Amino acid sequence: MEKLPPIPTPVGQRWREFRIQVLPLIIFLFVLMAVVILWRNFVQPSGIVGEVESIKADLISLQDGLLTRLDVDRFERVEAGQDIGELTSANDETLRTSIAAVEADLRVMEARIAIDKQRNEQSFHQMKLDIWKEEIALAADKASLIQASNTFKRYSEMLHQTPKLVSDDEYDIAKANFERLQSLVEQRSKSIVELTESLLKLQPNPSPESQDSVEKAIKARIAELQESLKPVALKAPMSGIISTIYHRAGEKVVKGVAILTVTAPNSDRVVGYLRQPIHARPTTNDTVLVRTRSTKRQIITGAIERVGSQMELINPALLSVDGNRVEVGLPILVRLPEKSKLVPGEFVDVTIQYAKR
Repeated sequence: MEKLPPIPTPVGQRWREFRIQVLPLIIFLFVLMAVVILWRNFVQPSGIVGEVESIKADLISLQDGLLTRLDVDRFERVEAGQDIGELTSANDETLRTSIAAVEADLRVMEARIAIDKQRNEQSFHQMKLDIWKEEIALAADKASLIQASNTFKRYSEMLHQTPKLVSDDEYDIAKANFERLQSLVEQRSKSIVELTESLLKLQPNPSPESQDSVEKAIKARIAELQESLKPVALKAPMSGIISTIYHRAGEKVVKGVAILTVTAPNSDRVVGYLRQPIHARPTTNDTVLVRTRSTKRQIITGAIERVGSQMELINPALLSVDGNRVEVGLPILVRLPEKSKLVPGEFVDVTIQYAKR
């Protein structure tokens, strides 16, 4: 018997078998690949969160005054050192009042100096009288010393004669009186010398320059005040864009208060925070992958420039949408290539590629 030819399978039957046996497997593989890609690029939680460093500088007022002019507006580009406004310390009336107050203070100082001079002159004359009194007393003591010395010598000779013409008590009294007057003369002489030296130091020494010293001080203080009250030109502290303006023209500003903030338009550094648990501490030999959080993610390779020494608080906005989560992390500073165009303040995810230890 001859073999019958095989019955051909219809195309519809083959397509049905393909859909039942092969197509589900292919669809599963495609879905699995898509899930892996989505997980790695969009959903995968990152152990390191970061923020593109914002380089900013505040223009701060160094004195109290009135902001009379401000020539820039928000989001306007400026160059370092550009004249962007003017700050006036005070008006003419305030200037005149301040000068009058300074002049009055210096006049009071002049009156006090005059009183001090009078006191010094009185002290000088009083000390002179004291010296004269000491000299008179010294002269009297010297006369008494001569008499006591003669008496002591006479009593000494009479004591050694035979028979004794004076008693021992009379001799001791004469000796004690002589020694007392001798010591008193020495003390008064030293006191006169010391008083004379003090008198020379206290002696007034008027000079022509001291007459107009107060006038010179007044002029110098007025000139200093006028110089400090001149309008101050406000210069841009750095090149960049005006991100925030805190005061407008016509407002009064206080010393130490920021007037505006200038922010750099680009940044090539990222501050990342390595969250706990930390299995290996990164070093400057390691590299990192920086992923943006935009819809079309950018992946940039950077190098670790510095590693912090302690755990620091992480910006809550980096961790969750509500911003209520508080966590600490080890900060690291990442340097990116100059061609990377990340927005300062942008949130990014960081992955460390550890070098071989």
